[in-house]
Amino acid sequence: MKIKSIILSCLLCFGLNALAQQVEVGKMTRVNTGTQAYHPTFTADGNSILISTEDYIGLNEINLATGKTTVLSTEPRAGMSVMTRSINGKSVNNTGNLKINIVEGNNVTTITPNGENERYLWPTLSPDGAKIAYTVSGKGSWVYDIATGATTFVGKYRAPQWMGNDYVVTMNDRDDGYQITGSTVMVCAANGSFSQQVTPDDMVCMFPSAIPGKIAFHTLEGEIYILDVTVTK
Repeated sequence: MKIKSIILSCLLCFGLNALAQQVEVGKMTRVNTGTQAYHPTFTADGNSILISTEDYIGLNEINLATGKTTVLSTEPRAGMSVMTRSINGKSVNNTGNLKINIVEGNNVTTITPNGENERYLWPTLSPDGAKIAYTVSGKGSWVYDIATGATTFVGKYRAPQWMGNDYVVTMNDRDDGYQITGSTVMVCAANGSFSQQVTPDDMVCMFPSAIPGKIAFHTLEGEIYILDVTVTK
């Protein structure tokens, strides 16, 4: 498979002052998946991405260097398996969207960091296993420090995923009550100090995932893109 590269024409756009930017946006690359694909997730080594259908049926792996596709599963909901990957024997999940579970071996710790009357979505563990990013339905996304119990609001965005241990990527999606009307990818500091839009307004960019320096996302049409980014200090 060939990978088609697209250079963003306006690296300093999105209505932001260049001097205020903390994320430099680079090349955007469309990955030729051969068919509609959704929910891209980087493998731990960053050499491949995992993709599924919109409804999480099946799981394929695409090597980004060679373009080779490997079918890992054809089972229903197989695409959801990457959402609960273990890090050093620790993982997180949610129970009925009403609480977050921290699982370490046979030990399960249940938390409701924003209260017991909230719905908790997309909990994800930081690479160092120290923090959890999650969304509270209708209110936005937070980061929870496992050691201290402190919570940090990162923005009224959804579906956070870690980009290293200090940043999360999220989607700022909008709808008219019936269908999605727009969605952009945001990079947010885990300490809540800043958030920045990194994709253009004229693209509907959904459910990002990341490794340091790269963000993957899908569009409503089932196209997969990878965006190069650099966080400046």
